Amino acid sequence: MGLRAMFGPALDFLVRWLRRAAGVLLVAMMGLTCLDVVGNAFGRPILGTIELVGLMAALLLAFALPSAHVHKAHVGIDLLRSKMPPRLRRINDMAVNAVTAVFFGLVSWQCVLYARELRQTGEVSTTLRLPLDFILEAMALSCLVLSLTMLRDVLGAGQRGGHG
Repeated sequence: MGLRAMFGPALDFLVRWLRRAAGVLLVAMMGLTCLDVVGNAFGRPILGTIELVGLMAALLLAFALPSAHVHKAHVGIDLLRSKMPPRLRRINDMAVNAVTAVFFGLVSWQCVLYARELRQTGEVSTTLRLPLDFILEAMALSCLVLSLTMLRDVLGAGQRGGHG
């Protein structure tokens, strides 16, 4: 059994879970913003709304990235790629995915290191005094999942490339 078959279902589960969490965050952001607008109308704004919406937006973006990659929902520059023969296009895709996978792997690692530093120093958000390390750890997980989905694509394209 290959690595792809062993880890594919777990990776797909994590991608789906992160996509759903991003959806929940989007609804929560909209709800909180609406409640704050109504509260402002009655002279009762919700303390820390801007801070919470900002943190949720950062998480939403990170959580949506793996699903966007899997569903090819990202923006690509196809001007040169569309002119390439299929074999060269596949090689290009493998190279781009490999480099990007390494990049997001490094981003994940740096998020973990920074989260550790924030935990050690006791860094918290400005208004609500929320610990920030868990936000970075969640972003690290999402970047790791993104990196692994890209590596899976590189391995899959490499296996298909030998036959075509």
